[in-house]
Amino acid sequence: MKFNNSIKLAIANFALFWKLLLYVIIATALSALFILPVSHVLGECFSASGFFDAFLGLFSMPLFQGVESLLAQLLSIFNTLFAGLHYLMSTNLFVFIYLAIIVLIVIPFLFKLSDVPASESAYSYMSSLNKNSFSINFVNLLGKSSGYAIFRSALEIPFWFALIGGVYGLLNLSQMGDVWVVVAPLLLFVYIILLFDLDVALFSGWAPSIVVFNCCAGKGLKKGLKAVKRNFFSVLSSFAVSIAIVVCLTYLFNIYALVFALPFMSLIVAVFGNVLFFESQGMDYYLSPDKIVTPRKLETADSIKKVKMIV
Repeated sequence: MKFNNSIKLAIANFALFWKLLLYVIIATALSALFILPVSHVLGECFSASGFFDAFLGLFSMPLFQGVESLLAQLLSIFNTLFAGLHYLMSTNLFVFIYLAIIVLIVIPFLFKLSDVPASESAYSYMSSLNKNSFSINFVNLLGKSSGYAIFRSALEIPFWFALIGGVYGLLNLSQMGDVWVVVAPLLLFVYIILLFDLDVALFSGWAPSIVVFNCCAGKGLKKGLKAVKRNFFSVLSSFAVSIAIVVCLTYLFNIYALVFALPFMSLIVAVFGNVLFFESQGMDYYLSPDKIVTPRKLETADSIKKVKMIV
């Protein structure tokens, strides 16, 4: 029910998708500006390791390339990337540290800044059928968005290491024989979906809680986790469907799909997060101009569970 309602609300607020797409383009341009001061050094290191040739080779492959050749190309990209990073760390430690800060903190921060304004837009429609300006929300909520984006970027650093390490290990596994060539892609697909699913689901109530309760990032995280806990497996399964679609599109259309996948996921997360939070708090919300959803307040269920445990 939550997922179906989220899809309906996402369609009703699809104009938000184009605004998020524009923001993704702007955030990408700003990320490139931060990389620009050290681009010459990075160019030398990664050209020497063969990373650029391996990465560009991914775009030259046929649209429906074979799984085996795709895995081999991806493994080549990882190997040349690690070689380039090792060479950079040994020749210019300052640039290596600068790059780590930009990639692990600054760039995620830029992309996460849109979460709270997008959630505010979804909240406004669900609570009063108003379609607020995303840009106005972005400016008005910049303080809260910044705290949220910094906090979340820091919390997600272990996730990125787990993603890279796990994917690299499975890609190496695919080179061990014919059987593993078949098994590894399935394991890789499941691993990527589960990891992204866990990350998105775990924090899906964070931005909505900041909007609904008008609180800071710290308090919002606590309230958001409580809302997710009440519906954890429902949230996990719902996001798994969306992430599986994104992964399949990325496989079919290479990295080009990410241009549309990022704002698509931002829209889904913003809407679903608000649906989750409204229903966990027992708050009525508009599904359409002529339909209001009245969920059961889950705090009542929590109280009943505690009474049963006492008895």
